[in-house]
Amino acid sequence: MGALTDLLKSERGFFALALVIASTVLTALGNMSIDMWKDFNLYIFGIYVTGKSLTGAVALFKGGTSEPESPAPAPVTAPALAPVTVPTPAPTPEPKA
Repeated sequence: MGALTDLLKSERGFFALALVIASTVLTALGNMSIDMWKDFNLYIFGIYVTGKSLTGAVALFKGGTSEPESPAPAPVTAPALAPVTVPTPAPTPEPKA
């Protein structure tokens, strides 16, 4: 029963379910053949699964999920280091000729 309530909570699922019910009613009234009903519902299912898969793929590509993001943790910084001084050698005197 949980899967049906999840289906009804999404607009995409609700619309797909409404189309399946409408096609079933049209078939019962004789306005649609059984083969047309089968093809129509196959297309509805295919479009629903494709849309759901693309939504999930985009969420993975963005690096997130469909749920709200949690705040990012504070960045870790390295402690400040004292500047290092390098002694320079004294200049060597030039030899006299």
